[in-house]
Amino acid sequence: MSFNSDIILGALLVGTWANSVLYTVEVIQGVYYYRHFKRDNWKLKLLVSSAIAIDSVSMIANYASVYLYTITHWGNLAYLENQYWPDPLYVFATGVVAALAQSFLTVRYWLLTKNKFITLTLFAFITVAAGGAFASGGALAIFPQYKDRAKATIPATTWLVSAAVTDISIASALLWEFSKLKSSFKETKSLRDRLDRLVAQTIQTGAAGATVALAVLIVFLVNKESNVPAGIAYILGRVYCLTMLANLNVRKTGHTWLSKGTISGIILKGNPVSRETPTDQENLSFVEDVESAGINSPRESPETSIKK
Repeated sequence: MSFNSDIILGALLVGTWANSVLYTVEVIQGVYYYRHFKRDNWKLKLLVSSAIAIDSVSMIANYASVYLYTITHWGNLAYLENQYWPDPLYVFATGVVAALAQSFLTVRYWLLTKNKFITLTLFAFITVAAGGAFASGGALAIFPQYKDRAKATIPATTWLVSAAVTDISIASALLWEFSKLKSSFKETKSLRDRLDRLVAQTIQTGAAGATVALAVLIVFLVNKESNVPAGIAYILGRVYCLTMLANLNVRKTGHTWLSKGTISGIILKGNPVSRETPTDQENLSFVEDVESAGINSPRESPETSIKK
């Protein structure tokens, strides 16, 4: 076999090993979510189910690609010169999973701020990233030979840069709101410590997907014929799915967003929707609930909460 075949097979095989580890964690987190948060809104459950199902398709495509190269067509050098149906399929699926996870985070921001301009801007970034992913998958399907990989440079760059920018933008928008809330805390250190935990979680959320996406892009631009970027990209969908599940499972067991005992109708200071000024504790409680669940039942008005 040529040296290129070693790179093609080795990178993809290592990618499936990392993929296996992360997918196992994803399944465990998914089972935990469905067992402990049965009262979540059906829209949120549908989003989670869709993300896991589509991510599973991506995983199957990854394994199918490696199986075809290493088992079915082992030793066939002519076969190794091309990319086949599993490759565009996993790119399509990964783009959809990323869009779902990023939409989940963007809705969290909307629930916290009701800022239409920034929310629409974030969704525009998500659309560009998803379009880049589909364009990249289409380029692989139309130009399957490794020697034509350069033709996917523009869509792949658009996809990965947009995905990284979207992740960083969502995290930055949330951090900005948290900083405004933190500056309003006047009394206890415990409230600041709790908000610091949310800040750390938000940074990790934004950094995970962005780091993998940029790593894939850099390696791809360095050597377009290598499958090292493909091996790294194998885990991208898992990273996005795990990010969403981690944010959901951080809640206390059985706790549902805006469940009984949660202050309803409160958002950050400076954007009140209730007639009374919320306390620091109430503000932080609402933020933690939205940060934990993200999407659920519509926010109740103060009058509705009083009646209940």
